[in-house]
Order: sequence, then C-alpha cells, then structure tokens
Amino acid sequence: MVGSVYILAVRAFIEDDNGRVLIIKRSENSKTNPSTWELPGGKIGTGESIEEALKREVREETGLEITPSEVMGVVEQKFPIINAVHIIIRCRASGNVKLSHEHEGFAWVEPDGLPRYRLADWLADFLKDIKVERNDEGFSLRDILGFIRRS
Repeated sequence: MVGSVYILAVRAFIEDDNGRVLIIKRSENSKTNPSTWELPGGKIGTGESIEEALKREVREETGLEITPSEVMGVVEQKFPIINAVHIIIRCRASGNVKLSHEHEGFAWVEPDGLPRYRLADWLADFLKDIKVERNDEGFSLRDILGFIRRS
C-alpha cells in the first residue's frame, strides 16, 4: 500500500482591532477551490521556515505585513493525488489590503459570520471543529482541532 503524499501550507487567521477576520476570495480561474473564500496563505517553500512562508504568502496575496502569534489548529484537505495540511496561525496585520491576481475580493468578517460565505472546503472543515466565543477582549477560539485526521 502506497502512503499518501502531503504538502504543507500555512494560513493566517488575521484579526483586526474589532475582532473581525480577513478572508479573501479565490479567482474563478483557480485550479483549486475557484470562487471560494479562504484565509490568506499557501505552501511552504523548500528551505523556508513556517513564519517566513506565512509572511511571504500573506504579503504576496494581500500586501499586508503580519505578526504571527499562535498556532490555532491544523486541518487536512484531500485531493485525488495529494493531501494538503493547513496550519492556521493567529496574526495581526498592518497596511492596506491590495490583492494579487490570484484573488478577486476580500472581506473583514465577524467570526460567527464566516459560515455565511462560500468557504474553501478546508476552511469550512476547520470552522466546524472550533467554537467561537465572545469575551471582553473580543473573540477567542476554543476547542481547537490539534490533530490531523487521517483515513
């Protein structure tokens, strides 16, 4: 039996001062998840650290400079030949959003409003595994999925 091939990706859960999260809409011409909403990020390049890859991907896709803080969780995305493992990292950002050609829209959304968007499958799966709860400092996330589900 041949084992699955995995690629590693990093995703930025960017929160603003009001507790809203940045999501970006993939182009309708995208090979994967066309016209769906996702968190900024992408594949880790050879020789890159997780933080370097996250900062590079967010800068390329949104023009924002980020400060990563903590890993929120991990989610797996299955494709016919490979699987992607997305590491979701909480971040703060500075600058103004300027999208790359890979995306056609962006929105700052209250966490509990995320399910109203047509989300990439991996992001929808991630959100099913967390609870969003309001506290005095804004939104925090609990019950984080910390393990990759393999089948």
